[in-house]
Amino acid sequence: MIARLGAAVLVLALFASTADAQTPVAAPTPSPSPSPAPDASATATASPSPAPTPQFINYTGQLLDVRDGFVYFTSGDVFPTVPVLRIIDGDTGLATTKTPLPKMFARATFDPTSGKIIELAITRRRVPTSQSIAAVAAYAVPPTKGAPAPEIAGPGVTGKQVAVVFEVTAPPTTAFTDNLYISTDASQWNPQAIKLDRVDSYKYRAERYFASGTKFAYRVTRGTWNSVERGEDNLDAPPHQFFVREVDSLVARTIVYHWSDENPAAEGAGPNSIPTPYNSNPFAGGPHGISVPQIATPLPTRPP
Repeated sequence: MIARLGAAVLVLALFASTADAQTPVAAPTPSPSPSPAPDASATATASPSPAPTPQFINYTGQLLDVRDGFVYFTSGDVFPTVPVLRIIDGDTGLATTKTPLPKMFARATFDPTSGKIIELAITRRRVPTSQSIAAVAAYAVPPTKGAPAPEIAGPGVTGKQVAVVFEVTAPPTTAFTDNLYISTDASQWNPQAIKLDRVDSYKYRAERYFASGTKFAYRVTRGTWNSVERGEDNLDAPPHQFFVREVDSLVARTIVYHWSDENPAAEGAGPNSIPTPYNSNPFAGGPHGISVPQIATPLPTRPP
């Protein structure tokens, strides 16, 4: 009995092993392979996109000065320049050896990346200037209290008192009893503003003090605007212009050739007072007089 049970168990065991051998086993699902990491070296060597070309900005104005890496315009604006500033001719657009000078006109080209002028086109020809600096205002140097350029401002003045001597040479027709005056625009053209002292028969002189830097105009009169000086051509002459420089004293010399009320027939210290074959005055009728026939000037007749 026991032997039969053992044989049965053996048969069952063999049958179970045979069944296991015939049952297919599911293959394990393979895990997805990770994506390869990007090649850093390949990314580094890839050609980059070209950088955009900067848009240059132009500004046109009149020059005051160009020095020490800055461009000064007469508008009062100052801009820096690159170390090697390119200067070109504003009329031809070609490189030039001309030096930028005050009062020239110039077109400044700015590099917006650095905010500096890289090119300056200069010309002595008057050209239209920029109406506003809004496009380049960010590149301007903040204003400072610097000294003005001597090429434009000239020598400085302090306003000190300067002695100005007026010397006037009167024409020979001036009577000995006449007084001469200097009339200036500073005196509202008062015909008797400055009285001159007689030096000799024809010379007159006066001294007054003016602040340096003063500019005034003047004319010589005999006390009224009906007796004002005239030019060498006996026509009204423009006023004399005078500027008081920064010195101790100045001389304003003037020669008066004629007076506006000059009358050739009037007696006085002049040509009509000297006897000539054509003028016996003042000795006419005397023992040494020269007889000169006097011809009466006919009166104008009215048309019928």
